[in-house]
Parts: sequence; C-alpha cells; structure tokens
Amino acid sequence: MSSGHLVESMRICVVSQSDELPSLLRFDQRFSVETIRAGEDVPVADLYIWDCRVSDELRAWFASHPHAQQYLLLDPKDLDSLGDLQSSICVLLKPFAAFRMRAFVELAYKTWQLRKQVLETDSLRSDRDTLLQYVLEVNLKLQEYDQERNNFLARALHDFRAPLTALLGYCDLLSEGKIGAVTSAQRTLLERMRNSTRRLTRLAGGALELLSEGRFERAPVRNAGDIGETLSQAVHDVYPMAKEKGLELRIEIQPPGGRLLFESEQIEQVLVNLLENACKFTPQGGSIEIRAAPVNDLPPDHTGNGHKPLNGPGYRIDICDSGPGVPAALAEKIFEQYTSYGGGADRSVGGLGLAIARAIVRAHGGVVWATPSDSGGCFSFVLPLSEIPADSPEPSFAAIAEGGPERLLTQ
Repeated sequence: MSSGHLVESMRICVVSQSDELPSLLRFDQRFSVETIRAGEDVPVADLYIWDCRVSDELRAWFASHPHAQQYLLLDPKDLDSLGDLQSSICVLLKPFAAFRMRAFVELAYKTWQLRKQVLETDSLRSDRDTLLQYVLEVNLKLQEYDQERNNFLARALHDFRAPLTALLGYCDLLSEGKIGAVTSAQRTLLERMRNSTRRLTRLAGGALELLSEGRFERAPVRNAGDIGETLSQAVHDVYPMAKEKGLELRIEIQPPGGRLLFESEQIEQVLVNLLENACKFTPQGGSIEIRAAPVNDLPPDHTGNGHKPLNGPGYRIDICDSGPGVPAALAEKIFEQYTSYGGGADRSVGGLGLAIARAIVRAHGGVVWATPSDSGGCFSFVLPLSEIPADSPEPSFAAIAEGGPERLLTQ
C-alpha cells in the first residue's frame, strides 16, 4: 500500500459500561472505535454495538434509525423484553465469545462495503431487507441452540466429575495397600491409572469452567504460595508422558522478588496443560525448558496485540520445547475454544487445554501467549506481583526426585 493511499475505516460506536468489548476491535486498522456510556450522545457511525438493557429511549433510537447496522448484546433471560424488535435487530446472546464477535463485525464490515457500492441501488432494498430478516431469525435460533448445547455439556461434565473422584479414591486405597498387599508392578499400574484419572478430572473441571466463562464471576482464591512447589507438582503429573518419550527437562527459576498471590491448584493446572502440550509435540529424545523470573513489562511485540498491559511488576514463566513452532498467523487463535486449523502433527491444533489455561490466567489478572516461531514451541504467561515484600520462602522443588530436576525425565 502506498503512503499516499488512505484506507477509509468503518466507524464503530460501542455503547457499554465495560472496556472489554472495544479492546477486541481497536487493534484492527480497518475499524475506528468510539466508546460511550448509555445515556450519552450517540455519534454517527457505520455500526452500533449496544451492550445495555432495552429501554424506551433505545426503542426510539432503533425506530429512528431503521437502516443502521446494529448489534444488541443481550442476556438470554432478557429475550422477552425485545418484543417486536426481534425481527428487526441482530441480537447476540451473552456471554459472547471473542471469535464470534469478530465474525459478526467482519460480516458488518463486508455489508458496509457493499452498501457503499450499491448506495444508489434502492431497488434491491426490499429483497435485501426480507433476506436480512430471515438471517436475523436464523442467527438468534442458532445462538439459542448453542446456549442449550453448552448447558447440556455443563451438566454432563458436572456429573462426570463425581465418578472420577470416586475412581481416584479407589486407586489411592489400592496403591497404599489399605485393602490388601500389592506388588511393585501392580503399584506402578495403579499409579498410572491414578495419573490418568487426575488428568481427566482436571480436564472435566477446566472444561466446565470454560463453558461457564462469562456466565458468572468466580474470582480465584489467591494466597501467597511457593511457585516452585506448584511447578514441581506439575512436573510430576506429566512425568509418565515425558519419561515414555525420553525427554530432557531443564529448569531455571528465580525468586519472584515480591508476593506472588495465586490459587495453587488452578496455576498447577495451567502448568500441567502447557507441559502436556510441550510433551505432546516434542519429538522422541527432545528437550523442554522451563524459565521463571520477575518482569516489569510484557515484550514489545505483545503489548500492542490486544494483550493487557502490566500495571506493575509481574512474574513470568516460559515453557519452551524442541518441537514444531507456532505459525505467526495462529499465535492468537490457538488459545480459542474451537481450534481446528491443521492435522494431528500440526502445532496449530492447540486443544482444549490451552483455552482452559488462558481462562485461568486471565481470571488471575495475567496474560498468556505463544511466541511465533518456525521451529520450537514457546508458551509464556505472566501473573501480577504484589509490591508487598514476600513472607513465603524462595521457590523450591522439594517434591522433585533427589538429584536435581535435570535427572527427573531421563533417569
């Protein structure tokens, strides 16, 4: 594109009390986003996104702007308040997923471009409006089906966790010899069953949290903890998978230098998910490196790509491996719930674990990302650090086998 050619951007007006929605759109130069609060003067725009309740004033606005592109974000329980608006306005049911919002904005952008091309062709308006009405009705029905599917999956996952918990308890009873003596080979097999059951339990719990994301707020119970101990437990959880492939593990960890507040079980799940991802894609005899150190900011190439900037010091953990890299075009999409961009050997298939990891890190006020590379995968996340001096001991690896972490996956 020559420096003298200016691309006209689509003007988007977002009416919302939250800054989350505008942050999804501002990084794209095709969009010019302006945010206002409900009740403020509404500027002229090509697309209006209303994140507010249906009021008499809003109904009057819709009536006076029948041909404007408008999306209304609405909680499913407020659908009855639409009345006759249901056939004339595009409704997006909450909670909205980022990829879905981007898809609808892309549709509005293409419609806006077409409108500019056929501005003088009013003879097509009647057929277009009829077709648009059908699209709106189908869109709302599909979203209702999506909500029902999520509710069904949430109930199934909730019921799924109970027998897994019981199975885990039975494995513990057997492996500890409380029901009868077991041989060394039997104990090894029971330990593998226990690890697999724990993994399924974590996956079911994480999937349930992911399905519920945005439906209710569940702030993590954050306490000052030993990040080294949490990492140590995560390493032991993935030990069978890593040992089978003969992987080498290298760990370099520095003290946080401040109070690191986190829910240990959830951050352990993040570490396990990232380590399992690394083990899955690292070839036989490869290596995995874990680095942890305090930081004051995100890397320059991440602060401008929709990532939340740090409002103070943070603690960064990198998990890098010698497997295939993550393509630059998919570095963001790999964390989405529905990712199917490649085959089984392709790193672009992130899986549910990465989406769960992102949800947990965000709930802690942190940031997670994948560094694009042609070779070698590297996933990182940063948790905010309290500026209050730490009372807890420096990171340790008490649970790692004697001899140091380097021997853990190769002994």
